[in-house]
Amino acid sequence: MKNAARVKKHAVTAVTYAGLILLSLFFLFPFLFMFFKSVMGDLESYGTYGVHFFPQEWHFENYLKIFDADFIRYFRNTMIVVVCNIVLIPLAASVCAYGFARGSFRGKNFWFTVVLGTVMLPGAVTQVPVYILFRMFNLTGTLAPLIIPGIFGGGALNIFLTRQFIRSLPREMDEAATIDGAGKFTIFARIILPLCKPILIYMVINTFMTSWRDFDSALVYIGNTSSSSEWHTLALGIYYKFMISGTNDVYPNLQMATGVVTVLPVAVLFLIFQRQLIDGVVMTGTKE
Repeated sequence: MKNAARVKKHAVTAVTYAGLILLSLFFLFPFLFMFFKSVMGDLESYGTYGVHFFPQEWHFENYLKIFDADFIRYFRNTMIVVVCNIVLIPLAASVCAYGFARGSFRGKNFWFTVVLGTVMLPGAVTQVPVYILFRMFNLTGTLAPLIIPGIFGGGALNIFLTRQFIRSLPREMDEAATIDGAGKFTIFARIILPLCKPILIYMVINTFMTSWRDFDSALVYIGNTSSSSEWHTLALGIYYKFMISGTNDVYPNLQMATGVVTVLPVAVLFLIFQRQLIDGVVMTGTKE
């Protein structure tokens, strides 16, 4: 009986792993197709010699061709947005969350409910008013509309998660620091903020991935004029380069190579910090 149970357990484990492997291959198929297409020759990527999944000849030099002056400019603009947001969003969200978690002022719960209620607003509802507001100050066509919202915490969800995390920290630390003469700002900067490292890492990683792949905001606020083209981000610049211009001399292998290069940083970052991403949410939901 024990042998039969052991065999059954191993069989279930083997079937489970086989199913997970097949499921992983199913989700990885688009990425594998993109990579193999990126190292094909020009005519082969067009399907001149028939459609192949694996390249007949490997052309890794395709990756060198995409690093032209335009791509470097797109990368520079994207990094400006990313760096500004990963600094501003966690800091602003932490300051706001600290006020809601530790502050004592009239209408605190009401205003927190108002902030949290903004999660229910679809982005399309606020997009037009925000665009008009930026246009009034002549900020459209620049990177400013992609950076300035980060000053307000990057959304109510970040404020909510950080508030929940701060509420899990014992108030005795604040009281001890107050007895030692520390003010609210000192308590926040030297005690609360360092202890918020898990949720800050979560916000930094999530902000990086969101800012890196952001296309809609860049499309709306930057556009494609003679003056704004200098500020195209990667997502927007690649779109106009490959989709709008209609150039026939850009082969599919170069398009796929560009896709691999733009996806790779986000994929690597997620694989390295996926535990922090999960723990950041779990800790805010389990601690009180």
